[in-house]
Amino acid sequence: MFLKKLEITGFKSFAEKIHIDFVPGVTAIVGPNGSGKSNIIDAIRWVLGEQSVKSLRGSKMEDVIFAGSDSRRGVNFAEVTLILDNSQNLFPLDYTEISVTRRVFRSGESAYLINGQACRLKDITSMFMDSGLGKEAFSIISQGRVDEILNSRADERRNVFDEAAGVLKYKTRKLQAEHKLFETTDNLDRILDILKEIDDRLGPLEKEATAARQAEHFLAELREADVRLLNYDAWTLRQQILEKSTAMKADADEQMKLNGQLTEREKELEHDKKSLQKLESTLESLQNELINKTSEAEKWEGRRLLSLEKNRNTKQQLDRIQSELQSAEKNKQLTEEKLQAMQSKQQLLKKELSHASKDINQVTGMLNSSLKETEQQIDDLKSVYIEKLNEEATLRNEVKHVEERLQGEKSSTEKITVQTALLSERMQVLIKEQHEKNRQKESIQQQINETEQSVEKCLLQLKESEELLTTQQQFLQQAVRKQSEMQGRMRALESLEKDLSGFYSGVKEVLHAKSQQRIQGIEGAVVELISTEPAYAKAIETALGGAMQHIIAATERDARKAIGYLKSKNLGRATFLPLDIIKPRELPMNSRQLLSRQPGFIGTAFELTQTAAKYESIAKNLLGQTIVANDLKEATAIAKAIGYRFRIVTLDGDVVNAGGSLTGGGAKGQSTLFSRKAELETISEQLQQMDESIRQANHKMSRTREQVGVGLQRRDQLQKTMEELQRQKAIAHTSLQETEMEIRSVKMEISTIEMGRNDTVSAEKELTGKKERLSAQHSAIQHELNEITAKLESLERLVENRREEQEALRQKLHELQQKSAVLKEQSTYQSSTIQEARDMMVELDQTILRLREEQRYIQERLVGTELSPEEIEANMKQSNTAKLQLEETIEVERAKRLQQTELVNQHESQLKMLRQQVHTINDRLNMVKIQLSRLETKYETVTNRLDEEYGLLPDTAYLTDETDIPQLRTAVDSYKQQLADLGPVNPNAIQEFEEVSERHQFLSAQRNDLVEARNTLQEAMSEMDQEMKSRFQTTFEAIRSHFHRVFQDMFGGGEADLILTDPSNLLTTGIDIVARPPGKKLQNLSLLSGGERALTVISLLFSILEVRPVPFCILDEVEAALDEANVVRYSNYLKKVSEQTQFIVITHRKGTMEGADVLYGVTMQESGVSKLLSVKLSEVAEEISS
Repeated sequence: MFLKKLEITGFKSFAEKIHIDFVPGVTAIVGPNGSGKSNIIDAIRWVLGEQSVKSLRGSKMEDVIFAGSDSRRGVNFAEVTLILDNSQNLFPLDYTEISVTRRVFRSGESAYLINGQACRLKDITSMFMDSGLGKEAFSIISQGRVDEILNSRADERRNVFDEAAGVLKYKTRKLQAEHKLFETTDNLDRILDILKEIDDRLGPLEKEATAARQAEHFLAELREADVRLLNYDAWTLRQQILEKSTAMKADADEQMKLNGQLTEREKELEHDKKSLQKLESTLESLQNELINKTSEAEKWEGRRLLSLEKNRNTKQQLDRIQSELQSAEKNKQLTEEKLQAMQSKQQLLKKELSHASKDINQVTGMLNSSLKETEQQIDDLKSVYIEKLNEEATLRNEVKHVEERLQGEKSSTEKITVQTALLSERMQVLIKEQHEKNRQKESIQQQINETEQSVEKCLLQLKESEELLTTQQQFLQQAVRKQSEMQGRMRALESLEKDLSGFYSGVKEVLHAKSQQRIQGIEGAVVELISTEPAYAKAIETALGGAMQHIIAATERDARKAIGYLKSKNLGRATFLPLDIIKPRELPMNSRQLLSRQPGFIGTAFELTQTAAKYESIAKNLLGQTIVANDLKEATAIAKAIGYRFRIVTLDGDVVNAGGSLTGGGAKGQSTLFSRKAELETISEQLQQMDESIRQANHKMSRTREQVGVGLQRRDQLQKTMEELQRQKAIAHTSLQETEMEIRSVKMEISTIEMGRNDTVSAEKELTGKKERLSAQHSAIQHELNEITAKLESLERLVENRREEQEALRQKLHELQQKSAVLKEQSTYQSSTIQEARDMMVELDQTILRLREEQRYIQERLVGTELSPEEIEANMKQSNTAKLQLEETIEVERAKRLQQTELVNQHESQLKMLRQQVHTINDRLNMVKIQLSRLETKYETVTNRLDEEYGLLPDTAYLTDETDIPQLRTAVDSYKQQLADLGPVNPNAIQEFEEVSERHQFLSAQRNDLVEARNTLQEAMSEMDQEMKSRFQTTFEAIRSHFHRVFQDMFGGGEADLILTDPSNLLTTGIDIVARPPGKKLQNLSLLSGGERALTVISLLFSILEVRPVPFCILDEVEAALDEANVVRYSNYLKKVSEQTQFIVITHRKGTMEGADVLYGVTMQESGVSKLLSVKLSEVAEEISS
């Protein structure tokens, strides 16, 4: 196994993600002080589990996150991943490659991962423990660690040997075992204390339980007799109450009938009043509408008069505009005709003037050829001919010279043109490349921005998922703990149910006999066969009272048999409810209707329970006439409304008894039979819900873990994408800069060539012009020479002819000049007249356009914004008609209102008579109520005793013959005396004794388990001590032997030894190091020089590595204090040991660098940001040798 790769992101000075690939052998990391090379060692130490911020050279854990620099902003998290080769299965994981990741956020949260799966710090430290790679191991040695080994006490120096011996895991396990032993002993002491207290309580509780059982028997007998007496009294009073109730019912029916008629009449009166009010409202609305219609008619009359006035003014404006428009169009037509005539005349004048000019030119030419001039011309031409011959020779020479120069300039221009074209084409290509590279760079930057947003979003989602996972784990732990508590509570309640705890002895015996089939026809106890919702449990318990333990029998015969069974065996007493005798009892219909309107009324107790159909008669008998209300305040209001005729219970268990007495208060919470059953049902439902909740929580946790895994993969993928994009961006930026530099270079070259071309073109242009001028001059001179020759000959012939014609031509020229002057004056005048006509035409066009626009605007306003007088007249008539109709409707509504007022007065008279009849029947009914109230008060006294003392309702099933009443009264007195003889009795003693006995058994079993656990832990600790001693002694002797040899190899002689400070106690003994370098005495480390001390510790390190090879070892400038010769020895030995151990060294020393296989350089090209460079020295050596 060896270290394959290290990935660092945002850790200390490494702002960007870096990859360091390690190879077997020696890898050296070099760089100037402060460049961040030691941060690589800190990163490895940190990912291996280092928790000491001081060891990481910081003040708090957030200091390991890159905080930013002058040119970079800080990052939000740091992450380090260590990838190890596990092909030799050094670690107990089924992977050939293991990656360990540690991550910390600036918020303080952290995460640990093994192969991408979230884990605990403990999992990482446990995996590396005793492998030589832990955070306290000897695989990471810095210069400070060397000083620590040198300067530490002997017992502290032992840690290095413990790691090499592989006893750290045993020490950790022993500490855990000691902690468990302490907890076990503490728990055992507490249980022994509790058992002693329970033993002290068991004896007295047993006596109290015996007395409680006797008291329970006497109370049951007393209850039976007293209940029969009270039921007899209640039945007698009830018969009297029923007689009075019948009479009151008749009066109440009459009262209800009259009240119904009264209500009906009141409703009719209310309806008539509403109709009257509606008629008055309608009449008021009609009158308001009449006012509006009147105002509307007046408004239309005003608009009609205003419209007539506006129309008259508008028509006058339109007539004026039409007149002006016609006048302007007529003037335009006349002007156009004049303009055409003037333009025709102008054309004629131009033709005449042209003919006159031609004649003048002709005559002038003829005059120029006059005789005198011709003779002079002959003389001049001869002189000119000689001059031109000289000029022709000069020009011919100059033209030849210019042509030679021009040919040279043209050749240069052609070369420049070709170069310019090539450079221009290159420039176009480069510009296209620049645009494309700019686009690529912008595209990459956009992708980087999007990726950064995705990374931030991914990290946020990952953080949320990890927080959610933690929350879900906490929820699941709480749910499992709560489930365990509920299951324990359910088992306890089921045990009580099974043992029929809380039932009277007689009831319990009957139910046991039923379950064992010793008696037939027993259905079960009331509390077993009737159920309700938890919200109503307290109210139903109160309503049933002691009747909860009544036993339902199929027939009266079955009930008698069960009573006989109890008597024959003296097992106690019980109350039976035969299904064939017990009849249902319900509230009267009128009471039910009255209750339905009362606030706080929930229903009858029977309506709030559930039972099988065959038991409904029993349930109605016990609960049918018991009312359930929200609270005591509303219960008293309901009781008052129904005349205190029925018993009312509240949800809190308070009672308003028939007759008006109140029962209530609070008691210590006890689990009653009914609440216990309800609690069992509730817990069962809650457990089902809890199972589903736990299942869903596990499912959600699985999904959240998947989300975390996907988020981590997504984050890694995005980071790789970001790195690739940054690399592409750097490449694109470099390429763009190269292109821009080339563009600037081409531009400068083009500019230089253009400047040369401009000079060449200017010279060429100048030479061409000069050549053209010279050629033209040469041609002109040759032509002139020819002409001069011809003219000389012609002039000499014409001299005679011109002299005769000269006089006639002068006369004709004078006439033509006069005619031309007249024609020019006429033409000038005509042009001025034509321009004036054109200006007038433009002005007339503008006037016509303005008038037509004004005409269109007035017409549109006239048509679009105003109604015609006919429309206004029609609207006015319509308003007047509506006004008349409204006046007629108002008269009709007034008649209806008068009729409705008379009807209201009639109904009020009828209502007054009905109210007098109701008052009479109310007086009679109140008299009967007073009589009934007296009977009910007596009945209430009896029923209150039944309820308060026995929790029962009066029941005809308990009726006793009148002749048995004296005997029952005697039995009651006897039972009371026997109870008084027993004295005070603890009613809870029986249940307490059973519970304490059960707890005593449970704690005794726990005590035995803890004693066994304590013994097991002590044996395990003893075994671990023996194993640690054996391992330490074996390893120490091996290291000591190697230390002797390695020290001599490193120092070239001398001797050294390792000495135990307390050989008799191998578990705690310290270790001293003594050494004698060549030429010195054997002495302690503190007396050696700095270099000797360092080399001694390095020798010890190599000795440990030979005894306990580790996959890799990291050395941080441990050879800094060595001289060059010792550095060479150190490097050679390092190379030798690297065959079995991979070394990563931080160094400044040349000798160490030369012995490395791979060299990494750490620099800070950018302030505060470390960069990494790598070189494989073996490949460099091969290249140099080749």
